[in-house]
Amino acid sequence: MKKRILIGVIITDCFIDFQEEILRGIISQSFRSECDVAVIAPLHNFFNGSVHKDTEKYIFDLILSDKFDGFLYDRNTFYGEEIRSHIDDLLMLSGKPVMLMDSREHKSFETTSVDDCEAFEVITDHLIDVHGYKNIYCLTGPKKVYLSEERLKGYVNSMKKHGLTIDKYSCHYGDFWIDAAKEMAAKIIDGRLPKPEAVVCGNDITAITLSHALIAGGIRVPEDIAVTGYDASSDAENAEPSITTYSRPNFQLGAEACRRLYRIITGRICPKVPNENGALRLGRSCGCNAKPVVHRELKRQKQVNSEFESQLLYGDMLFDITNTDNVPVFSDRLDNYTYMLYKMSHLRICLTEKYIGATKGSYHDKLTFHCGDDVRVVLAKSTAHREYHMADTYSSSEIIPDLCGDKPYPSAYYVSPLHYNDNFFGYSAISFGKEPISFSSLYLKWINYVNVALELVRTKAIMSHTILKTNRALHYDKVTGMLNRNGVEQEFAKRAAVGFNMDSVDFITVELTGIKNTYYRSGEEKCNQISSAFAGILKTCVADKEICGMWNNQTMCVITFRENRAQEIYESLCQKIKESSFNSENSCNVDFSVGTFTQPVGDKIDISEAMYKSTVNKVYTYNTSELIENPQFEKLCALRNKIMKNPEKPWKISEIADSLYLSKSYLQKIYKTFFNKSIIEEMIEFRINNAKELLINTEMTVTDISRKCGYSSYNYFVRQFRSIEGASPSEYRENYRRESLSEE
Repeated sequence: MKKRILIGVIITDCFIDFQEEILRGIISQSFRSECDVAVIAPLHNFFNGSVHKDTEKYIFDLILSDKFDGFLYDRNTFYGEEIRSHIDDLLMLSGKPVMLMDSREHKSFETTSVDDCEAFEVITDHLIDVHGYKNIYCLTGPKKVYLSEERLKGYVNSMKKHGLTIDKYSCHYGDFWIDAAKEMAAKIIDGRLPKPEAVVCGNDITAITLSHALIAGGIRVPEDIAVTGYDASSDAENAEPSITTYSRPNFQLGAEACRRLYRIITGRICPKVPNENGALRLGRSCGCNAKPVVHRELKRQKQVNSEFESQLLYGDMLFDITNTDNVPVFSDRLDNYTYMLYKMSHLRICLTEKYIGATKGSYHDKLTFHCGDDVRVVLAKSTAHREYHMADTYSSSEIIPDLCGDKPYPSAYYVSPLHYNDNFFGYSAISFGKEPISFSSLYLKWINYVNVALELVRTKAIMSHTILKTNRALHYDKVTGMLNRNGVEQEFAKRAAVGFNMDSVDFITVELTGIKNTYYRSGEEKCNQISSAFAGILKTCVADKEICGMWNNQTMCVITFRENRAQEIYESLCQKIKESSFNSENSCNVDFSVGTFTQPVGDKIDISEAMYKSTVNKVYTYNTSELIENPQFEKLCALRNKIMKNPEKPWKISEIADSLYLSKSYLQKIYKTFFNKSIIEEMIEFRINNAKELLINTEMTVTDISRKCGYSSYNYFVRQFRSIEGASPSEYRENYRRESLSEE
């Protein structure tokens, strides 16, 4: 397959409605033209300087990647001539074609613009023709800025067309932000500026701020002064009063700029996506009694993000991802919080080798970045599934591995910096699959948590390594006395070097699921006491030559070459924990789960991947309170084991409930209580896992696999597989084989 054209987009504040519409147009047109997109999206703007923001500029070095074929550049979204000049220089140095959006003529770059002049004339016409206003002011953006001047020009054209007077009070330059609006309101309120009948503002935030400031000063909107905005943002719809505004054709701007750049790159004309033309959107701020239209999908997105933002603020994420001193554990924990990223299809956390190496260096070492530096993907996530095939180092000039090689369909990624103060760690890359959307402001907060965590992980790692150099014996967990993760990996490496006499290795994880609740109820000391006592019991359940250790702060592990050890260890643990409850000093009355994963020794063994799969594949769950209170627990464990072994069977909730002498509703309730998923969700997961194994290890057709996995409808199987894996069964098989060949 021929390499796709890669279009780079240089823009900031991607979460703002105005920019999001432009990006939607760019991505929609790029997908229509079979082009990939990489949006270099900083987390902040640069209107005021700081060490932190200066370091963020390193992300623009990716402009020099040879993978890019051309760039779309929204120069006006960057505040400050210094940052604009910096990006200009890099773009010219790249030697690739550049298309500016919404900008004046540039000596080196092409430009595509939307006619703001005509749109602003429509808004002013509405105030004059519909409401009969004559004394109208215009508050536009900064002087000599292209967008400001075009909008002011539209206002002037309308006033002149209607024969209305424009005096020294009529035209006002502002900042496209809140300060100029507040200043105008103050002047009107105290009489320094004659009171107009209406004010047309350069954008929605200016209009909202002006309305609120006037109302706070005793001037009614729209009864005393009408106000209009521009851009048709969601804030305008939700404001009180709702703002009459104009839906600028930003989508069309992005799409047209992309088409023009494509023609410059290829010399060909690409198919065009349907236009979304701008239009006047009426609110109450002009005197109309129109009810703003609330888009259903936008409303849902805001609701979901609001819920996740609350979880981010009050949940355990920051505590969890910072409580480690090594990158693999950090990645494992961060994996648990990617569900907060609304409609995320793919996520890559890419750290530089400088950062990874710095965990063994000095805290005072400065971490810089340049295009071409070595980078490693430490967390690769597709929808709800973790990927482990991207562990190798690659050059940052490739941006991310997903943009290289053959792919069945185009993709779009937002590439944002990971950094803290004057140290640059790498970058994150997020894709929303086939959805031409941008990330929300929640993503900025989520990434800032990641930045803080990476700095703390680095600090702790440096401290641990400093101690380790002094005392090499620190391969043991200080609380339990067991081997820690480093010790387990080192011991396993020793065994692997000698060679295995068995056909497979079993990785067993024992996760103390109740330890977090204990931490909040009783504190760290009690947690350590329980962990230590539990470790002592686990050690007595482990046979000779089995490796036993502490994988992370709440998960212990056993690596064994004997079969069926998970069941033996679980049963032994249950018995000994019950016995320990009679001894207050050694009691470890805590909820835990046991997972297992079997790895053939002929395959290359990635211990981190094996432990992760073991943790996911829970086969036994011990709940100290529910086990006593609910006699159905053991029956449900047996049921789950049957479903896991035979997911292709036509499992029916009503028949299962009858066999257990339970009602359907109560069965579903307690099943989800114990296993955190419904019976149907688990059955689907087990079926898809079976399908993946058959796709990888057999030559069966997709139709035969669908039947073998219990699907009567081939189309339904394909749809369900794609929704979970992000690719059809055929694409999944082809991608796996291609990756296997490349590794060989």
